[in-house]
Amino acid sequence: MDKITLQGIEFFGYHGVLQSEKELGQSFSVDCEMYLDTSLCSDDLNKTVNYADVACEIVSFCKENRYDLLETLADSLAKNILVKYHLINELNLTIHKPHAPIPTAFDDVSLNVTRGWHTCYLAIGSNLGDREKNLDTVWSEIEKNPYIKGVCKSDYIETEPYGVEDQPDFLNGAIKISTVLTPCELLKFCSDTEILCGRVRTRHWGERTLDVDILMYDDEVIFTDELKIPHPEMHKRAFVLQPLAQIEPYLIHPVRKMNVSELLEQVLV
Repeated sequence: MDKITLQGIEFFGYHGVLQSEKELGQSFSVDCEMYLDTSLCSDDLNKTVNYADVACEIVSFCKENRYDLLETLADSLAKNILVKYHLINELNLTIHKPHAPIPTAFDDVSLNVTRGWHTCYLAIGSNLGDREKNLDTVWSEIEKNPYIKGVCKSDYIETEPYGVEDQPDFLNGAIKISTVLTPCELLKFCSDTEILCGRVRTRHWGERTLDVDILMYDDEVIFTDELKIPHPEMHKRAFVLQPLAQIEPYLIHPVRKMNVSELLEQVLV
C-alpha cells in the first residue's frame, strides 16, 4: 500500500476541558498519513487523493467542531476523512497540542490514532413478529450509517431452532459490510439495531425479534468478556454457514484455517 504524508497542518481551535481553552483557544497541528493504491491513477488527479483538499478539510473540520478531548477530535476527524475520501484505505493521524495547560516545562502533547476500512460479516436471524421485515431493518440501518457500507447480503433461509427447540422456526441471513467502526463500535451498532426491532433477551438461545452477530472482522481474533471474534459458534451452525457460503464461500476462518464451504460441508456430514 502506498502512502501520502501531510505534516504540520496548523490551525487555531477551541478543543480542551478547561473553560479557558474553550474561550481563548490555542494552536494545534496535525500530521496525516494516508494509505491507498496509487498504481492506477494514470497521472489523473481524480484517481488519487488531492492532498491539498485533505489539508483544507482537516483545518475546516477542526475549526468548525469543538471537543473536550483530543481522543474524540482525532477519532471524529479520522472517520470524517475516510468517509469523504473513499480511495483512502487506512489513515494514521497525529494531533499535536504544544500549548496544553500543563504546569511544567514540556515540548509537546500529541495523540496518534489509526483508522481504516474493515471487511466484516454479520449473521442475522429472527423468529418473532414480521421476520423478513426485522431482517430487512439491518440493511436499512446500515444504509443510514455513514461509517458502514453494505457490500452484499444473502437470501434468507428458514431453519429450525438451534439449542432450544420449543420456539418458532427462524429466518436467517448473512451480510458483508465495509466499515470504519472499531469492533466495539460495530457491536454497539448491532445491539442498537436489535433494540430498534424490540429485542428482549429472555433465555439463552431463545426466541427473538432480531439477532445480529459479528461473525468476522477482517481476520482479527478477539477474545474478551464483551466480544469474541470470530464468533465462537459459527463453525458449528449450518444456519450461519449456509447464507454466508452464498456470499463468500472461500472466506477463510482465521482460527480453523478452513474456508466457509469446507466448514459447512463438515457440519452437514
